Parts: sequence; C-alpha cells; structure tokens
Amino acid sequence: MKANFNKRIAEHYNPHILVVVRGCKSKNYDFFANIKTLLELCPTLRIIYFYGNVTKDNEQDYLDTVETLAPFEIYDIFPYDLYERGFKTKILELLSSEPTSSYQLQKILEQRRKDEENAEQFIRKFERIIDTTPVDLSKQKVENEIYDSENIEKIDMIPERLSADENITIGTALLSGRQTGSILTAFEIAVILKEAKESAAVFLDDETYQNYIFYHGIEDAPKGCKINGLTIYPMSLFDEKHLTVKYAVCDFGTAPAERSGDNYDRFVKSEIKICICSFNEWDICTLADWLNSPLPYIKEINYIFFPVSEKSFIKFSKQMAKEHCKTFRTESSPDYTQPSELNKSVYSHIIKQYTDFEPAKKHFPFKGRQTK
Repeated sequence: MKANFNKRIAEHYNPHILVVVRGCKSKNYDFFANIKTLLELCPTLRIIYFYGNVTKDNEQDYLDTVETLAPFEIYDIFPYDLYERGFKTKILELLSSEPTSSYQLQKILEQRRKDEENAEQFIRKFERIIDTTPVDLSKQKVENEIYDSENIEKIDMIPERLSADENITIGTALLSGRQTGSILTAFEIAVILKEAKESAAVFLDDETYQNYIFYHGIEDAPKGCKINGLTIYPMSLFDEKHLTVKYAVCDFGTAPAERSGDNYDRFVKSEIKICICSFNEWDICTLADWLNSPLPYIKEINYIFFPVSEKSFIKFSKQMAKEHCKTFRTESSPDYTQPSELNKSVYSHIIKQYTDFEPAKKHFPFKGRQTK
C-alpha cells in the first residue's frame, strides 16, 4: 500500500465496495489512520472488514477493532478468516447482501457474549478445563510438517479418575452420519467389560433396539433383554435403568452438535466419551470443523478411527496429538462378540484412564503344565 492510496483509489477506481482482510498496514499506509480521509473522498464506499478468527487471546483486540470502525458507520465487521473453509461462499453472500446495520452488529456482539457466558457456566457446572487449541488437518499441515514427539505440548487436563463404586456412562457416537462403527464399538466395549466380570449394559436408540431384537427372533421386549450374554436396553429406559449397572454403554448415533436435547445432555454428562471418525479425504473437513467448533467437551473425547490403515492413522494422529486430541485406531473383528486383540487393548486403555478397570487376563491352556 502506497502513501497516495486514498487519492489514487478515489480518482481511478471509485469502487462501491472495499474488502479489507485483517487490516492494511505497511510502512507507508495505515488503514485505520486513513479511514476518515478515505470516506471523505469516497462517501458512498461500503467497507467490509474481515477480522479473522476470534479466540480468547484476541477477543479484546476484536472488540477494539469494532470500537474503532463503528464511529465511521462501518458495521460489516466479520470474524472470518481468508483461509477458512467456505470463505469464498461467505464473501459472495456478503457482497450481494445489504450492509450490516448498527443494530445487527450489536446483536452479533450480544450473541458472542452469551456464548461466552454459557461456556463459563458450563465450566463452573461441570468443573472442567476447556481446551480450545485450534486443530489444523489441512493436507499441507499433515504431510509437510516434521513431527517430533518431544515437542508435543502436554495437555494439562488429566481425566478425573472415578471411584470403584460409581456408576459410569460410556458414550459412543459417530462424527458423521456417513460413517459406521459406533454401535459396533459399544457392543465390543460391553463384551470386554463382561469378560472382566464387570456389571454392564448396552443402551441403543429405540428403533435400533427393536431392529436388533427382532433379528434375534424377539417380537417385543420393552423392558430390555439379554442376547449373547449382554444386557440390552432401549434408550428410553436410560433414566430408569442406567444406575442398575456399573457401566452403562450408550450409543448416541451421531455426536450432538447442538447444545440441546436429551442426547446432548446424556453425551455431555458421559464420564467416558468416544467418537468414531474417519480419515478419508472426503471426511477430513467434517472432522476439522468439529474439532474447531465451540462445543466445550471437544478435547475430552477419545477419537477412534475405524477403519483406517496404520500409515494413514500415524500421518493424521501425530497432528491431532500436537493439538491435544486423544486418538486411537481399531480394526474389524471376527464378530462383535469376539473383539480383536488390538480393539481390546484400545478399549481397555481408554477405560483405564478414568477407572481402576482391569481387563480379563488371557487364558493360556497349557501354561504351567509340566512335561516329562
């Protein structure tokens, strides 16, 4: 930007709209110092200002920017980033829309304030440390950045260990409706709990429960049933039945993305949260959006990737580890009643982060037998 930018743009271009991304500041030109002169030369100019992503660290700077621009009746101030997915669509929508009014900007700021207050109330209610470290799973970041495990910053939130007599809810969910493996994971976890002589039950949504028992020749069992040695209940009985077992393993279908509804309340209160994810290239954007969403429990979740090759898992999980996400890989088992050894070790590791759970020991039929 040259020192004569204002005069040059007014005389040669006289644009209807000027889009500013993160401010314009160089040795010869400061956008904020020149706003008044620019608008005097171009009185009908509409300025759209993209501040960039707003975090706790730059929240005050964002508000200061609003305070600087508002006196000039510049209210198109948006917390979007140039490199954010969907930016091109967003800017086209804004260019074809009416300018933001002072009232609309005030409502945007009020909503941000409410969201912050809700997050603070959530922290106080559940006594949690919410980790908002951004997660970047772009191809460039994943494939080109050198990985050094010694440089990973360790997250300071240690899972709360639960006492042996507590009732524990393990919630499983999919990150996308296109993926599979959530119900399978719930069943396999119930199997290893049963093998360890722990009291456990699986809770399925009512429709899935009906389909499952019907397949096994059961016309109706509204109060629950036992199949393959596992206790199964419909989710509608959760409030009534979950305290009758030590471990309530609940499949919530798709992970709740909104802070409302029974599924959200139950998932957020689950002591152990598990999300089944995919590293397919067509699913990465969904995963990245979820990991950077404002939901307060994102970093509490144990992310299981299924199915995925070891090579792909290592490539992406190293990036997620640096950004404080817990990742695991599982594989296809012969049957959900016979989890593979890899899957058993993954589930056991996850549960042992929170409880004193001890998995069943392997049985070696000839161990200790003397030979002559």
